Amino acid sequence: MYVLMDPAPGDEPARDDEELLVRSAMERATDGAPPLPDLVPGALVQGRRRRARARAAIGAAATAIVGLGVLGAALPVWGGDAEPVRRWSAASSASAAPAAPGYPYIPVRPPVHVEPGPGETSMADLPEKELSRQLVFQNEAAGVLEALLPKAIGPVRPVDIAVSRYQGGEDGPVFPITLSIRPLATGKAARADSPCLSIAAKGLQCDEVTLPGGITAQAITAAGNAKGGKTITGATVRFRYGHSRVVLTVGGDDTAMVSAPVTAEDLLTAVQDPEFMNLVEYADERPMEAKEGSVRGG
Repeated sequence: MYVLMDPAPGDEPARDDEELLVRSAMERATDGAPPLPDLVPGALVQGRRRRARARAAIGAAATAIVGLGVLGAALPVWGGDAEPVRRWSAASSASAAPAAPGYPYIPVRPPVHVEPGPGETSMADLPEKELSRQLVFQNEAAGVLEALLPKAIGPVRPVDIAVSRYQGGEDGPVFPITLSIRPLATGKAARADSPCLSIAAKGLQCDEVTLPGGITAQAITAAGNAKGGKTITGATVRFRYGHSRVVLTVGGDDTAMVSAPVTAEDLLTAVQDPEFMNLVEYADERPMEAKEGSVRGG
């Protein structure tokens, strides 16, 4: 149970991830929801098979990532014949495997496993080549986020349910992180940007900020559910880049009732860093998420 943790992109075809965040803040007075139904035995068996597939694929990808450190001159980290080998952030190198002289260290971050629910897909369902590409991207993105966000959010690890999902924190509160770089819908399916709303009574604050290059971003602070006299908050920054909608969200731990240890200003600083924008540029040119309005995996 995480506050402000958006469903994986595409799970609700009629809504964007950031719209769900706003809805969460505005409806926090609702007294809970009915419990989810138990999984049927068949779904449990399928989940175990998926877990085994995910672990096997992740292990193979981790081996491949380490191998890239030695073969960096021949294989770019993100794939594609014309791409240079990426340099990894210093903050990511603590768990790195040593590479050949002159080549970058390649960190391998064990992903957090999340079992898909009934009707859901996960990264384990991807074709092997695409799964490897997304795992390498997640590994890099986790290192960049850990380097750019406040130290209290670290360490940052990928979550294997979707390329947009990450998790911060260790041996304490757990903070869900979403980094979504999702292709915009086109034609009749195209959508207008969500309005920047501030509702003090609902704990919702939104400010429009101009980023370098003239990009207009929305910086949002939203309150989650109150419990035991505490109210926890999370932060989001969203903007358009190229043909994609970019959303970076850090939520609080609603089990431990601890707010996200970041502010909207922290996120604004992070998204303006060249390393973050390199991630955005790559995913914009080579999408990994379903287009807006599409069902993930469909």
